[in-house]
Amino acid sequence: MTDVTVPPIPLSLRHLPTVGGLVVPWITPRAADGRYLFGSVDRDRMGRALLNRWCGVCGRPLEHRAVLMMRLSDLPRQCTSEPALHPWCAAYTSQSCPMIGGRLDHYRSCLPRLDTNMLSAPDASARQGAAAEPWFAVWLAGYRVITDHGNLAASYAGTKPLRIRTITWRLPNIF
Repeated sequence: MTDVTVPPIPLSLRHLPTVGGLVVPWITPRAADGRYLFGSVDRDRMGRALLNRWCGVCGRPLEHRAVLMMRLSDLPRQCTSEPALHPWCAAYTSQSCPMIGGRLDHYRSCLPRLDTNMLSAPDASARQGAAAEPWFAVWLAGYRVITDHGNLAASYAGTKPLRIRTITWRLPNIF
């Protein structure tokens, strides 16, 4: 599945670089050759965003509400290594990210070559070429920073989410 629709960039994100008309999230690493590696995470920025309660898309402080973009497999653990987002940054991400928005039905079959400041998801090799999971937006008043699989993560364990909204949910192809 592909979609060439490019959503409008909110004013609150105009300070960020763009590639192909899409905002480059603040935590997205840039390789030594200048390419942005969408789907990967800059280790230092990820840690700073989690610990300082900064939005992973715009890099600015979170205020009253935070949204965690979570895969179905993240929900039972109640944590994710992705930093929280402002509600408006989460809305833009749902429209612009092909994986979260459900326009890709499989993860990459080849993992990108990462520089030393970049971080693969702990389960990146397990997801390599696998079917995409459903995504959810988990709205929170706050979160705790924990260590999960050796990486910092945002956790809402022990607190009740304000709401959990389905972003994508695929039914298996049986025909």
